[in-house]
Amino acid sequence: MKGRLSVEGLGKAYRFYPSRWARLAEWLLPGEPRHELQWVLRDISFTATPGESIGIIGREGAGKSTLLKLITGTTKPSEGEVRMSGRVAALLELGM
Repeated sequence: MKGRLSVEGLGKAYRFYPSRWARLAEWLLPGEPRHELQWVLRDISFTATPGESIGIIGREGAGKSTLLKLITGTTKPSEGEVRMSGRVAALLELGM
């Protein structure tokens, strides 16, 4: 189907280091990780068909902008996938 957006099992995690020294130690002394994963999105799935609009709402820090970055390919997901055919326009309205 032309113009379809499919998001399956999408997730994004960032590395959290307890200190800058832990980050440096992980780079210089490879072996065991010195970070924890902080998940900002996990197990997001939906499909949008041509002509359909989807609104993403949530509190500050809920992952709305991260989701849009994953969909547009600005950021790579930690898990899951985004499949897109055709064009998808993302409109971000701040202060609503």
